[in-house]
Amino acid sequence: MSNIDEMQSELEMFEMMVVGFTGSLIRSATKIPHDKWNWSFSERTPTAREICEHAYVWLWCDRMQITRFGGNEPFPTPELPSDQDSMLAILKGEADAWRTLIRSFESRYLADQYQVFGEGDNRNLRGFLFHMGQHLIYKVGQLSVLFYDLGLDGPEPYAAICPNELYGFRDQKSWPEVRS
Repeated sequence: MSNIDEMQSELEMFEMMVVGFTGSLIRSATKIPHDKWNWSFSERTPTAREICEHAYVWLWCDRMQITRFGGNEPFPTPELPSDQDSMLAILKGEADAWRTLIRSFESRYLADQYQVFGEGDNRNLRGFLFHMGQHLIYKVGQLSVLFYDLGLDGPEPYAAICPNELYGFRDQKSWPEVRS
């Protein structure tokens, strides 16, 4: 599913979120120069490598919890490669696994409960799918911050369009305010 206007079900929306945002993360991470793969502008800001690794381990872990229904024993995540191309290849493979998994579901199972590893709690399938969609949106946002600092979105200063401009209210206070 690649067109939001053609979606027919909640599962198609989850496929678009999980697989689509993983694809967005991969496309963006591919543009990070190899010598900046393990770079960040701050100790508190993750590197592109860390962002992709974190996305992968949660995709993998949640998929394992869903596919090992009734298996309440967690297990360690796979060892991850440090190089960019290999990491993006396994992230792509995980996105493909999620596409296959989501397409195997029927809507009537979205309320089925699965045990959450390490929490002793249950979450329904809808919750796992929503968690992955939300998580990946966040990861794409984190990578966007690196894009800005590396100038990969262009050399201009950050300038988000304000809805007031789109709606024709040009005499309103501008946003964002000028930085001092």
